Amino acid sequence: MKKRFIIIFILISVVGYSQVGINTTNPQGRFHVDGGTDNAAVGAPTATQQKNDFIVTASGNVGIGKSDPQKKLDIDADGASLRIANLAQSSNQNDFFLTLNPVNGDVTATSYTYTASITLDAQAKGTISIPTDINIPSGFLVVKSDNSCGTGMIANFIYSTNSAFGYSSGIAGDKVSTSTIAPIPGSSTGAGNAVWSIKFPQTLDCDTGNSTQFNFTITRPTNSSFSIVNDGNVTRTYVLTIFRL
Repeated sequence: MKKRFIIIFILISVVGYSQVGINTTNPQGRFHVDGGTDNAAVGAPTATQQKNDFIVTASGNVGIGKSDPQKKLDIDADGASLRIANLAQSSNQNDFFLTLNPVNGDVTATSYTYTASITLDAQAKGTISIPTDINIPSGFLVVKSDNSCGTGMIANFIYSTNSAFGYSSGIAGDKVSTSTIAPIPGSSTGAGNAVWSIKFPQTLDCDTGNSTQFNFTITRPTNSSFSIVNDGNVTRTYVLTIFRL
């Protein structure tokens, strides 16, 4: 008898209101479960009453602990943590991670790292532009390259949301780099972009590459791009990776 009553109740809800309510005669959406059976017969549930509710609205928004969800998934965790078990692990170097806005509770995908490469002939210049969906306004830049003799080069930079672009360190095999910065127009007012010239003196010859083979110049002309000049005597592929700080 009880099962028949539940079925009849659901059918009446669907026909009469185009809404389904479970444990409530006052559904606030297409499908509304009052887990605590404590909602009033009229009006919207109070903030306390909503905490045990589950709802799907006509627009497809799902609310957990909220009877008026504003996003596709809108959860009031009520100060508790959320649990997701057995997630697959990924080694994609350009993966995103989820970040929480503590003000409005929005969860968004945020880039942590981005990698791109560019191949330049000797004395040639090229620019790597960061895609608009990769938002890393300040971070750590690593420039890498290697030659056919097994020598690797790595140089490190730090940059900020404004034009600040600083060199940290570099090494090619066992040779430590030297660095010079070109005068920045308007630097007295903080304007302009740093142009760094990175050299690796006494680097051993390799094939046709001489001691200049890893030398390069780099700048950050905009907040979303890096320009690099191959100051060596052979074609060089540079791998640029940025990390969020």
